[in-house]
Amino acid sequence: MMLNRSRTFAAIALAAGLCLGTAACGSSGSSGGGGNAADGVADGKPLDPKATVTISIDCAPGADQAAGKANYADDLALFKVKYPNVTVDAKPYVGQCEVPAQQTAEYKAHDETGAYHAYFTDQEQTLNSGDAADISAYVNDQTVPGYSTMLPSVKQNLGANGKTYALPINYYATGLVYNRDLFKKAGLNPDQPPTTWDEVQADAKKIAALGGGITGYEDYSGGNTGGWHFTSELYSLGDQMVNADGTKAAFNSPQGKQVLQRLHDMRFVDHSIGATPVTQWADAFPPLATGKVGMFIGAPDVVKHLIEVLGADKNAFGLGPMPGATGPGNSLGGGDLYYFKKGQTPNQIKAEIAWIDFEYLTPDAGQFNFSRAATLAASSKDPVAISIPEPYFWASNSPQINQITSSLKTNGNLPLSNYDPYVSKPTSSVNEPPAAQQLYKVLDTAMSAAMTDPNANLDQVLSTAETQANQILANQ
Repeated sequence: MMLNRSRTFAAIALAAGLCLGTAACGSSGSSGGGGNAADGVADGKPLDPKATVTISIDCAPGADQAAGKANYADDLALFKVKYPNVTVDAKPYVGQCEVPAQQTAEYKAHDETGAYHAYFTDQEQTLNSGDAADISAYVNDQTVPGYSTMLPSVKQNLGANGKTYALPINYYATGLVYNRDLFKKAGLNPDQPPTTWDEVQADAKKIAALGGGITGYEDYSGGNTGGWHFTSELYSLGDQMVNADGTKAAFNSPQGKQVLQRLHDMRFVDHSIGATPVTQWADAFPPLATGKVGMFIGAPDVVKHLIEVLGADKNAFGLGPMPGATGPGNSLGGGDLYYFKKGQTPNQIKAEIAWIDFEYLTPDAGQFNFSRAATLAASSKDPVAISIPEPYFWASNSPQINQITSSLKTNGNLPLSNYDPYVSKPTSSVNEPPAAQQLYKVLDTAMSAAMTDPNANLDQVLSTAETQANQILANQ
């Protein structure tokens, strides 16, 4: 999920002559590869501030996100100070950056913007389109400060076969989101959330016993989110979704059965999972925000969404590590990227890298401009959540993390101690499997069976899912 940033600076952008998805901005410019001096050279150096270039990029906040749109415009204006001759044609999105069917159609039509958004899980489809440019010659610590200290779990998603094709803009690792108030009411210690699945099940039963429509634990069973959570829970037990070379499903295993059996027992034996299926991504959050759910698996930005979008109490939530078999388990990692379209001039690619670095990868700028967010929080009638401990892109001892941490201590407005269990017990991150969205859709059925059918044959459910998954993987 993209961070929800807010600020009213649209006038600055207009004064600076910036573009936000208007036709007058044109497209990404020349489609040539650099035939004259104005096109630039792929020399591993940052863009010359004197260069005149027009670029295009998607995934800019749209009209339905007024605050985020103004904040983005402010950042474009600040970027214009450094690169006065760069025109950014920013294509807005509505609802979400990527609609899978629409993205596939864009790839087939070769209709991408100069820099274009994709998820970590889209790498195979994106590279198979033939439209992604190799940016290996452009990316280094000079053009993207901190590039060499990026986490291996992030870097391995930026390219393939020794080549770099993308830059990250968001990264997450799953953990346990829980309601501290419900923990207290159930006699549980909110500073010590469960770290094993046995403890999750036991605590969920105590929370559900509070009554009043409260469920102890909530999980997904549709919309590809069921399979997504199945994968996360399977990883937490040390298992894998596919074999080492990605050709066969591996989830029809004791650990896979354990995931489904536990959810089935929590639903039909303990009654700590509610009777209403949660089939879509957004459906999980209203009951969490209103104190009707004790625990939920999610990334830290879940807390941000609950506070900023649904107006939940900022003190109500805690974060713990991903539960495992005997202690904290592996986390599912994922995120968002920008790829770069082939056929652009070197200066266009340099300008896109410069903008992405400024907006998404620079402490105290763009999405890390926490002082600006703090100013907004002090004056806004709408809630602004600052201090959510996302697992950022760099190693913990890097200058980038140190600078971000310092800024959060000064500008944060959330109770950092609520997130100590997550921060103090970091877990290993495992990337999403190949053909992830297709596999998630297959596993939706398994998750639904476990939580909606008291007589479900879970062995048969897993076997059927395995057969379907193997057919998908065979066609990759």
